[in-house]
Amino acid sequence: MFRSLCGNLLRWNGDSITHFFFLQISSLKSISHIPKSSIQEPSLTVDYLVNSCGLSQESALSAGQKIKIKTAKKLDSVLELFRNYGFSNTQIVKLITKRPSLLLADPIKTLKPKMEFFRNNGISDPILAKILSADPKVLLSSLEKHIIPSFNYLKTLLHTNENVAFALRRTTWILHSLPKQNISLLQNHGVPESTISKIIMANPRTVCFKPDKFRETFMKTIEMGFDSSSLMFAYGFIKLSGMKKGTWEAKMAVYRSFGWPEDEILSMFRKQPICMGFSEKKISTALDFFMNKLNWTRAYISKYPTALFLSLEKRTMPRCSVFEILLSKGLMKKGNMGKALKVAEDEFLKNYVVKYQEDLPQLLKIYRSKMGVL
Repeated sequence: MFRSLCGNLLRWNGDSITHFFFLQISSLKSISHIPKSSIQEPSLTVDYLVNSCGLSQESALSAGQKIKIKTAKKLDSVLELFRNYGFSNTQIVKLITKRPSLLLADPIKTLKPKMEFFRNNGISDPILAKILSADPKVLLSSLEKHIIPSFNYLKTLLHTNENVAFALRRTTWILHSLPKQNISLLQNHGVPESTISKIIMANPRTVCFKPDKFRETFMKTIEMGFDSSSLMFAYGFIKLSGMKKGTWEAKMAVYRSFGWPEDEILSMFRKQPICMGFSEKKISTALDFFMNKLNWTRAYISKYPTALFLSLEKRTMPRCSVFEILLSKGLMKKGNMGKALKVAEDEFLKNYVVKYQEDLPQLLKIYRSKMGVL
């Protein structure tokens, strides 16, 4: 075989020989670039991530590219610390998958002081485990330089540890990047402290926007006629913050298709911002039902805007089946429908079903059948 190869080489010209050796060298290079993990036995790192931490083989191979485990003793202490603070196995997997370097942290000097700080400030272990497994980056931040100052600043705005914990459950962005100039903008334009707290509690990501975008949305909210000193400003601002311009225009177009002029749409939005909080399809379906089937006017819908977005199948249609009978018997005025749709279930049954049970015993049966309850 060797003689045959040599014979072939002698018959080839110089360019062919050069090409032959280039191919051989390229093959050797491609072999050298095969990941070691695919041609060697699983390393101690991958073994530990799979067997002790509970990661899948795929996740362990990925995490193993970021850390190198030499001994498991110290790492066992890290896992034990998390378990002592109520982390479930699933939460530990999430934590390590996102930030495998936490396994190499000092459990006593680095991790425990941060965990204790949150615990001592009213964040229960189950809530802390949920927060940290969702965002392990918190544990990589400096306690003295970042966590404590950020937490204390939040507390000046939200006043209680419970409120801070509630906001952190929604997002930890407010610990990492809360531009103080955003809060100053609200304060300087007369937004009350209670309203600022409401914005942070309801949607904390809103106050974490870049200052330019934050200011733009704030000014747009004011231009739409919201009073910055009112609580409804908070809901309008939040809705606008989370909506792209194209989405806003698409929803406006749906209202216009049902004959709504822009000033009436904005008037209802100022009264109840939730009217722009649903998809175009849901808005269209609701308007079609109330305007074309119930013959509600725009003015009446504006009076009871929340009724527009109650569940049609589970609430509006079953109750309307009762209203239809009461209206036909002269026991109810059409103008009371909006209020009757809004009331709680117990109050509805008491005032619109049980009240007429003796004369109209079929009411409860009809209502239950529409609710899908036999």
